[in-house]
Amino acid sequence: MKKRLLRLIKNKYTLSTVVFLLWLTFFNEIDLVYIFQSRREVATLRNEVQQMRDDNARATEALHDLTTNAVSLEKFARENYYMKRDNEVVYVFKERPQPAQ
Repeated sequence: MKKRLLRLIKNKYTLSTVVFLLWLTFFNEIDLVYIFQSRREVATLRNEVQQMRDDNARATEALHDLTTNAVSLEKFARENYYMKRDNEVVYVFKERPQPAQ
């Protein structure tokens, strides 16, 4: 067993392969750590793009609803801009922030 291991270590092809793999793994500018970090970053960016596409679809649907439906437009104006009719009074209740414990 010891002779076989020693023979593998002395083999120039085995030694060059090991040195090459070490170089690629740790010492090269684009090493395995960089590749894994880049893949993780690409995955998070793809998730972010998908989330933005979903948000865009929801906003487009809401815009279409606001431009075609008068009831939803009135509801939006009342909720976000506190608009009221002539014969009513609007009260706005805001929650108090909870004290830190």
